[in-house]
Amino acid sequence: MTLNRVHDMVTIREGDEKITLTVNGDAMHMVAGLNRAQAKMKDITEDSPDETVKEAAEYFAAVLFGKDQAAQLMAFYADDPGCVITVCGQYFKDRLAGKISKIQRRANA
Repeated sequence: MTLNRVHDMVTIREGDEKITLTVNGDAMHMVAGLNRAQAKMKDITEDSPDETVKEAAEYFAAVLFGKDQAAQLMAFYADDPGCVITVCGQYFKDRLAGKISKIQRRANA
């Protein structure tokens, strides 16, 4: 029996500093959240206020890692939303997308 949750751990290194984050979420809810995060990021333009960009980055990170770890990640990158969006996107592309797909295939089998 499984509840189709995604479990993972990722360590992000920048120079001598590192942060380890844990993923533990329902795959279907994560997909819905990722779709909302993508919509928020598509609305960002060069003229978007800094706070709007920061909110989109925090939302994206929270979908993946939860609110507390998203705040830690934002602090790790000195409140730079571009870095947070980039690292979250890279993690999703390189690892998380495959894990979610595997769970979805298993759930539909």
